[in-house]
Amino acid sequence: MSRVLDLCAIDAGQTDTRYIAFDGGRELLSGHTERGVINILLAGAEESLRKNLATILDSLHSRLGNCTFRVISAGYTGIAREREEYGVVLTLLAETFPASKIVLDSDMVTAHAANFEGKPGIVLHAGTGAFAYGVDQNENRMRTGGWGYLLGDQGSGFGLGLAAVRAALGAWERTGPPTDLKDELLRFFEIEDPQTLKTVVYRRGFQRRRIAEFSRVLLDHAASGDAVAGEIICEGAEHMAKLAEPIVKELHFDTPEIALAGALYTSRGMYFEKTMELMRHRYGKEVKIRLGEKSPLQGAVWLGLNELSADHA
Repeated sequence: MSRVLDLCAIDAGQTDTRYIAFDGGRELLSGHTERGVINILLAGAEESLRKNLATILDSLHSRLGNCTFRVISAGYTGIAREREEYGVVLTLLAETFPASKIVLDSDMVTAHAANFEGKPGIVLHAGTGAFAYGVDQNENRMRTGGWGYLLGDQGSGFGLGLAAVRAALGAWERTGPPTDLKDELLRFFEIEDPQTLKTVVYRRGFQRRRIAEFSRVLLDHAASGDAVAGEIICEGAEHMAKLAEPIVKELHFDTPEIALAGALYTSRGMYFEKTMELMRHRYGKEVKIRLGEKSPLQGAVWLGLNELSADHA
């Protein structure tokens, strides 16, 4: 006989897919898959998400026994209710969890829910990708960024990592200024010659998150005083600071509150401090800026628990 549990929340991001199960107000288990998703309409993306969901379901059953959930609450990168990809993801979730009520929205919405819990504010998110998303006191909504690695994401982990790789190659070819990133490139990608990097990156199956992970090396060298690394950090932080500006100007807040969220900010390191400095310079005392400590997965949990409460009301 199948157990009926309260909630499974899922965050399908660019780097991986994370999940957490709740029942009776307490966490039962959590985990993640190794595969991320960019856009469900890309070749192979639908099958990748289907595999991720099957992996999650197998894990839930192996650790909790035969069970179903009252609510599945999911955030998916880059979707919107009015676009085609929303329906595709919704269908896959419904096929995997046929007995559950599905709550689905974009990772922008879940990131905002995590850090504002239904209150007005702006989340400025720098993870593998980058975006700003605001909800004002009249429940008007606006987003900037979130265009993906080809069209945007300059201040994201991928954007910073790619800029660092390019700077390292420039140093090797002497078409750019010298930087210690040159030697770090070989160590990080485990190659003996920069020419080999082309083969590694364009090989079938290469994970773009490896480029994003190189941003960690960049941050370390920027903190150690590498001038080229520091310049890349400043440019990325300037881009992030600009993302929030249209939302601050066009939505209606008594005092706009901006939460800096995502993996590049939660460590409170140099990137967080530089973004804060640039935002204070840009906005002055007009806004309140703080760390957004909670993840989109926690936002999916919050939305799911709200749905459960509404059902029980």
